[in-house]
Amino acid sequence: MGHGTRPGTLGHTIRTYWPDDGPDTMYIQASDCAPPTLAELLEKIEEKWPGTSAANIQIDCDEIQTDCLGYDAYDPTDHTNFIIITKTGGA
Repeated sequence: MGHGTRPGTLGHTIRTYWPDDGPDTMYIQASDCAPPTLAELLEKIEEKWPGTSAANIQIDCDEIQTDCLGYDAYDPTDHTNFIIITKTGGA
């Protein structure tokens, strides 16, 4: 989805961002109350990269600002936690 906008409560426009999956990267939103299981992650990996070896998969996590871009005050509700899965090479 990349960069976008949404209406603000005072009639202004708020900039937003949502990371896009690429050919070698996948972003999975991680919720504190319902984190994905390993089985769910493995299923998503197999769907995106069939037959890929676990040796070629890197799993990281990051908190990415997805709302109110450009504001200088830190607000945790403007950030989203993601599990980032990257195919590093080979099959």
